[in-house]
Amino acid sequence: MEESQESTIKKAQKGDDDALALLLKTHYESVYRFLVKITLNPEYAQDLTQDTMTKAIVGIQSYNRKKAKFSTWLFQIATNLFLDKKRKKKHEDQYVQMQKLQWSMKQESKDDWIDVQHVLAKLDEKKRIPLLLKHYYGYSYEEISQICQIRVGTAKSRVNSGLELVRKELSGNEPRG
Repeated sequence: MEESQESTIKKAQKGDDDALALLLKTHYESVYRFLVKITLNPEYAQDLTQDTMTKAIVGIQSYNRKKAKFSTWLFQIATNLFLDKKRKKKHEDQYVQMQKLQWSMKQESKDDWIDVQHVLAKLDEKKRIPLLLKHYYGYSYEEISQICQIRVGTAKSRVNSGLELVRKELSGNEPRG
């Protein structure tokens, strides 16, 4: 790393707004070009570049020059933002698809969904949340464990237990607990 850039980084980390602006301006174009290549969409890359710079501003104190070059740190932020938004988009698309499916169902199916909602409302949230994440939103058990801050095995157990209770309730049998 060049000595002047290193001193600029140190100044930025100490709260010098001009130094931070200079750093971001210096790296803006390379981050944007990188994001264009991975998104294949200049407008989306522009938005992600803005988000990357915002995260860099907020997180400048966490930058550690001993771990990575500043440009590498920015590229890591950009990549993580891209992947996070891609995952979020996948889940949003699944949700939209499910909504479309629900709207296209016949009235009986809508009544069935209302019944399911009533049963879900009776479930303890420790079972209801993982069950919905798995079977309604399509999250993996690993993702459920992260969202709920539980172990993967616990996520599987809660989903299966919740599903069993829903099935029993819908079939007319009273759930055990």
